[in-house]
Amino acid sequence: MSAPTVTQHSHSPAPSPQNRPCSCLGPDETFPAALAALSMGELQVLHSRICRQLDREYLTGPEGPHPCTTDRLQEVVHELDARDAA
Repeated sequence: MSAPTVTQHSHSPAPSPQNRPCSCLGPDETFPAALAALSMGELQVLHSRICRQLDREYLTGPEGPHPCTTDRLQEVVHELDARDAA
């Protein structure tokens, strides 16, 4: 049995490591002022990026997560809960 063929589409070049968006959202990066204006998909991506940042901070920071990261996570979870309840 042969291996499946993988087709790569090159609509646009892959971003260089310097231009690739990070999968985490650090405390010094911009955060949306109005979470209600985000689509559900955008909100879920934001939640994922904050959770990844929180994991990183727990693993690398002896003092624990940055307060900004925990505050942002609370805001996003509150917005997700409000949308689920609607």
